[in-house]
Amino acid sequence: MKNQIKSGAILGYVNMFANIIVTFFYTPIMINLMGQGEYGLYSLVVSVIAYLSVLDMGFGNAMIRFISKSQAKKEQNEEHKINGLFLFLYAIIGIITLVVGFILMQNSDALFEASLTVEELEKAKIIMGILVVTVAVSFPLSIFDSYIMACEKFNFLKVLNIIKTVAIPLTMFPMLLWGYKSITMVIVTSVYSIACQIASLMYCFKKLKMKIHFKIKEFDKILFKEILAYSFFVFLNIVVDNVFNNTDQVILGSVCGTAVVAVYAVAIKFTSMNTTFSTTISSLFLPKITKLMEEKDADKKVSDIFIKVSRIQIYLMTLILSGFVVYGKAFIRLWVGEEYKDVYYIILLLIGPALIPLTQNIGISIIQAKNKHQFRSVVYIIIAALNIGISIPLASQYQGIGAAIGTAIANCLGQILTMNIFYWKVAKIDIPKYWRFLLKFIIPIAILACINMYIIKDMTFNWMKLGIGVLIYSAIYCIIVYLFMNKEEKQYVSRIKNKLLRKGR
Repeated sequence: MKNQIKSGAILGYVNMFANIIVTFFYTPIMINLMGQGEYGLYSLVVSVIAYLSVLDMGFGNAMIRFISKSQAKKEQNEEHKINGLFLFLYAIIGIITLVVGFILMQNSDALFEASLTVEELEKAKIIMGILVVTVAVSFPLSIFDSYIMACEKFNFLKVLNIIKTVAIPLTMFPMLLWGYKSITMVIVTSVYSIACQIASLMYCFKKLKMKIHFKIKEFDKILFKEILAYSFFVFLNIVVDNVFNNTDQVILGSVCGTAVVAVYAVAIKFTSMNTTFSTTISSLFLPKITKLMEEKDADKKVSDIFIKVSRIQIYLMTLILSGFVVYGKAFIRLWVGEEYKDVYYIILLLIGPALIPLTQNIGISIIQAKNKHQFRSVVYIIIAALNIGISIPLASQYQGIGAAIGTAIANCLGQILTMNIFYWKVAKIDIPKYWRFLLKFIIPIAILACINMYIIKDMTFNWMKLGIGVLIYSAIYCIIVYLFMNKEEKQYVSRIKNKLLRKGR
């Protein structure tokens, strides 16, 4: 299973870099061929429909946890019963999704009539209809992805993600050239998503020999109550994540129109890639940590994992943040054009405060494995409400930058201040050790960034100059990282170097 975590992380980063390459080349072409308004409309509707994901109720995460526990205890009958129960629950959720989605479609005029044209409203309804059906079908199929995760067979899912990441733009590019726009894009994305889930279904039955046992007469009320008790607070987290990921675009769509949404959507693309750098590793550890909780001295072992993983994430995430501070303005100008200049400031407001929670992402898996995630859910509900309350007036006044300021303030109060106290005092994670390392590491990086900004302040960039600058900055950054690495990390780097040298002979 350890090899699955390592190879899963590697494949995750392959997918991430594939996504970066695709986004880098495909996004400006897509925006140019679709037009700013059409791209803004597409992003707006996707953000609205994303709220339907809250109907997951946290069951996907709960299934991973309960299956992992039953496998650790070697209770196969319990595992089969859990599979059946979650399939039944998700089938009901799929039906509810269709009903809620239909109601949402019928009321879309009231939500956006002040900022969208009649033609845009009609397109929005069609896109909504396609996405609603896709989400409804995806819910019952999602249990197979969760089962694969619980079995720690990460490689299969990662390969599917890589295929989907590359296949969607390759399919859409000729479509865009032929004049097809947002509706076709939604259809193509939906087809690939469902196809990947069907592939997971086949893998579960043929490779993992998954069995499903469920009868209404044998409905296990005790197990269902345990699942609900665990899932409720995961559900609150999903609600909050949707508020932070999608509400700004919905607010901007309501008060500013599709052009402003398009600008913000470009920033969200970048911040989403930034988030992927963190979750690629941390998302693999929930089954492992859940099983560790059955062992002696679990708190220390789990805290050690937190520090080990967070150090790696600090190395990666600080490179992205500091590099974007230095070269981000030039990159945005070359990538999508001068009319998207506000994207630079929006991204900084979003990824700056996010550095701490993203480098601590494994803490979420830890508190979920310890069943202590309830407090985080309550805190996030409060800061989500605060985010909305601040962002609406700021978005009306300062558009995208105002919405980003609201999100940044909420992140600082909730994800940084409150959650770090909770991780330390309640989850028994060595948070002071984390902060000592981060503060010591970030000082030379800040000096490096300031020197670079001074050097390039009067430069005019093209792609070649930008690439050379980024490479030089990254090389100096890597030298600093190596100086801060502990013995274990240096040994790991040495093993990778030796493997590469052997392959090169």
